[in-house]
Amino acid sequence: MINRKNISRFILFIIVLMLWQCKGKEEEDFRMITFQGSEVQRFSDSYTHFSALDSLGYSSLLIRNGEWVSSDEFYFTIRRDLPDTLRFRQSDSLMYINGELAGISISKDSPSLSFFHQLLEEDISHLRTIQIKTPILESIRPYLKKIARLNPTVDIGYFSEIDSVALLNRDLLWLSQYFQPRALILANETDSISLSSLAKFPSLETILTSLPINGDGYLPHLPNLKEINLINEQDGSSIGSGFFRENPDLESLTIIDYEKTNIDWTSLDKLKNLRNLYIESDSIVINDIYEQHPDLKSLHLGLNMDMVSISNIFKKNTLKWLSVYTADNLLMEEKSKLLQDSFPELEYLEFKNRDSLLDYRNFKNIKKLKYLVVQSEVGLDSTLYNLDHLRYLSLPDKFLKDSINHVKLQKALPNTIIVPNSGACMGSGWLLLIIPLVGLWFYFLKPEKASNL
Repeated sequence: MINRKNISRFILFIIVLMLWQCKGKEEEDFRMITFQGSEVQRFSDSYTHFSALDSLGYSSLLIRNGEWVSSDEFYFTIRRDLPDTLRFRQSDSLMYINGELAGISISKDSPSLSFFHQLLEEDISHLRTIQIKTPILESIRPYLKKIARLNPTVDIGYFSEIDSVALLNRDLLWLSQYFQPRALILANETDSISLSSLAKFPSLETILTSLPINGDGYLPHLPNLKEINLINEQDGSSIGSGFFRENPDLESLTIIDYEKTNIDWTSLDKLKNLRNLYIESDSIVINDIYEQHPDLKSLHLGLNMDMVSISNIFKKNTLKWLSVYTADNLLMEEKSKLLQDSFPELEYLEFKNRDSLLDYRNFKNIKKLKYLVVQSEVGLDSTLYNLDHLRYLSLPDKFLKDSINHVKLQKALPNTIIVPNSGACMGSGWLLLIIPLVGLWFYFLKPEKASNL
């Protein structure tokens, strides 16, 4: 006879097991996305361009949930409800993913008003992003209100071809009355009023914005904010010590600085919950990074100047993702043997290699390494053949386009996804937002893509 006490213990065990499984799923920040019909890039990844290798035009990209990505014509965030395989069909003003309407662009090439009039509720419910490339006209406002009524959390990207702070602030005020997006891009010039206007969007989880000019300023409190991407391409911008004071619980931060912004790097010390840090700046000061950010899991450093030292990152840590682009070859030449001891939890490694004799045998000792991206030079390719623990390997396209090299690698690593990449100059990601304006299972736009916009 079954004892009631034993049944209770069994039920309790099942409940605990289910909760544990759910917890594991929630913590899975990164996943592999396969795409066809469009080039897809992590927005922040301005160094490496991934392309298709097979005849059907499929390619794969490791991406972080909630991260901004770009297709040929659109920007949108990766949500957990997106499937792992994305098939794109796009025009200048419309984007379809897996046959469903996913993006609409409000611009001089927008669909006719009759298109908006005929939009079905089902189509609106599938929308993931609205891109605004012109100031919002009265004629389109009734249709935007309809979209907001049925899908108020749709991503919004503001890339107006008229770069006017006054028009931006006017349109932000209007949008805030109807939309509550989870993700927002402000590609135009901003000011302190633009920043303060963000408080009218308490639903925001992710922001991508240019730094306001003239004055320090700070981010208003946003209760749901998890990620912010700050891009600067103008003189006169700064990040003061109190910039993040109202949002100490940020989990992801990107700073892309092309104009040597006056950045108080101690402002980051307040962000004790930071998990993902992406920095491109020659003014960066790296001190006690793992002590200040004990939960850090992902780190990207992009530096053009060789006088910036990154030796402090070679301390024992719990990083799972590391990408480093430096002016010298410090990471691989002098520190490759330290990778195993410094990064015992590392699963993803990306770097620019300049050493034609790079030996990968030490990489075998990084036991948890699953994803490897090598840009520029391959090195001793024969030493890659032993890395059979890799799930994903991306190498320069000039190497993989040689069919002999590809066949050898595929034979040696039959269970590894192999993807070609090509490099780009620092800053090309943000430039793809600017060019149209002046003419428009783990984790991160190139110059050649500008011709597609």
